[in-house]
Amino acid sequence: MRFFPIKKMYLPALSIVAVGFILLVLISISTYRNLDRQKTIALRFLHRQGEGLILSLEASARTGMKTLMWQEVSLGSLLQETAKSRDIAYVYIIDEHGTIVHHSNPLKTGTTVNWKPLISQEDHFDSRIKTIPDSTQIYELAKFFSPMYEPTMMHHRNSQMGLDSGHPVNSHSHRGDVIILGMKMTAFEQARQADIQHAFIMAAIILILGSGALFFIFVIQNYYLVTKTLKQTKDYTREVVANMANGLISIDSEGKIVSFNLLALELLDIEESRAQGMDLRKLLDFEISGIQTTLINCVPVLDFEVYHQHKPGEMVPLALSATPIKNGKGGCNGAVLVLRDLREIKLLQEKVKRSEKLAAIGELAAGVAHEIRNPLSSIRGFAQFLRHSLKDKPQEKEYAETMVTEVDRINRVVTDLLTFARPTAVEITPTDITELIEHSVRLVEADALSRDVNIQRKISNLTRLPLDANQITQALLNLLLNALQALPPKGNIEIGAELDTSDSQLHLWVKDDGPGIPNNLIEKIFEPFYTTHEKGTGLGLAIVHKIAENHNGEIRVNSPPKGMLRGCCFSIIIPIIVHRTTADGFKTTEN
Repeated sequence: MRFFPIKKMYLPALSIVAVGFILLVLISISTYRNLDRQKTIALRFLHRQGEGLILSLEASARTGMKTLMWQEVSLGSLLQETAKSRDIAYVYIIDEHGTIVHHSNPLKTGTTVNWKPLISQEDHFDSRIKTIPDSTQIYELAKFFSPMYEPTMMHHRNSQMGLDSGHPVNSHSHRGDVIILGMKMTAFEQARQADIQHAFIMAAIILILGSGALFFIFVIQNYYLVTKTLKQTKDYTREVVANMANGLISIDSEGKIVSFNLLALELLDIEESRAQGMDLRKLLDFEISGIQTTLINCVPVLDFEVYHQHKPGEMVPLALSATPIKNGKGGCNGAVLVLRDLREIKLLQEKVKRSEKLAAIGELAAGVAHEIRNPLSSIRGFAQFLRHSLKDKPQEKEYAETMVTEVDRINRVVTDLLTFARPTAVEITPTDITELIEHSVRLVEADALSRDVNIQRKISNLTRLPLDANQITQALLNLLLNALQALPPKGNIEIGAELDTSDSQLHLWVKDDGPGIPNNLIEKIFEPFYTTHEKGTGLGLAIVHKIAENHNGEIRVNSPPKGMLRGCCFSIIIPIIVHRTTADGFKTTEN
């Protein structure tokens, strides 16, 4: 499964949010500007319309004043007719004191207004926006009311018509009067409300889109978290399976491998490249192991011991457990197999058996040795007495000497038994390995010369290492004596020591070029009392094995040694921790 980075997953949603925010800002700015522009246009239109009406009123008044029938009341009627238009709220004329001279609503004639327009010239206009009690906005436009007639001309005409009798036609001269026109802004407000509603609709759309984007982000985040958690769980499970101490394989109902860890492939000697989908029946007997029963009846199999041929001649003991993989219908879709390597357990079992055997032999040897040594001392004493007493009788003296020799041999066997049976504490001291080997060679040098056997030394640059010198000397001595007994004249023995710093192990070995040991006898040579020599006790190699175990080490046998056609090599491997301190030697600590 492919996992996309979080940045790539969030990019579309973040883009939508950004675009939505930008659109919201643009719509807000555009709406504000549009409303402001429409207001300016509307006010400009109203202003021009008002100017035209006022000028029309002035023209009408001027025309009427030129007629003989024009009366002051005619101007009021003109204002009333003008106010009947649906876009005109009212129109009135005030004098210089703010008193209404004429009003489209006759009831308001004679009242005073508080607005004094700022008009300096006759062709100038002043305007304002006011709100009347019914919440309607009114655009008021004011101008000097100038019908532009001459009183002298009017008086001359009146005289000609016989009307100049001291009663003028007009009772008001209109000099300094101001006409105020109030126009309704209803259409403008309706358009403004429509624009605001449109802006709100667009904002709502943007908010819905933004909410959708946020929801999309929330969904993506949840998906990412679930995917991340699933991936972490999958990786953790994979790591757990890969690092299990046991091999694990899952198979389907047909016995084909579905999943596995590397340890399982190693135990079954399967190449990883061909493991997937491989039929496990080719390697394991499903009938004998119980796997077939697990697949058919969904019954688990626990710790069934099987032997699998790992390499030619090498059988690996395995503990096999099979657990069914059940489906929702109660059937079995496959099985999980757990393979446990029993080689270490088998070795431990062998060691336990050996320890039990050695413990029994030790108890027997301790009791027998104690009972034998006392009579042996008496027998040897009497034999020596007879040897001295029978100086004049050579044959009898020889018998007595033979008795002393055989008693000494029995005593050596008893001593070996006690050495083997007695728990010996290891006394670790800094030991010069070179001197230890030289001492061991000196102990058998005379015997080697008598047998015409050559002993070679191969020692690396070693100084002092932590060992029990007495026990290691005894082990090397037993190995040298064992090699001397196996070699014919003119044979060769190599004794050596080497410190492997890569794994911190001391290797001691004794190698000969004798006839060697058959492979079928190698596992028996360390058993007590097993020997192939006529005069051997069968305890020498058993003691060497015990000394190696006392040092937490092991003993290995190669027959023939590597690079040789015949012979045998005994190696004692002892773990050592080495810390280099000076150019002359090592500071060491036992591992």
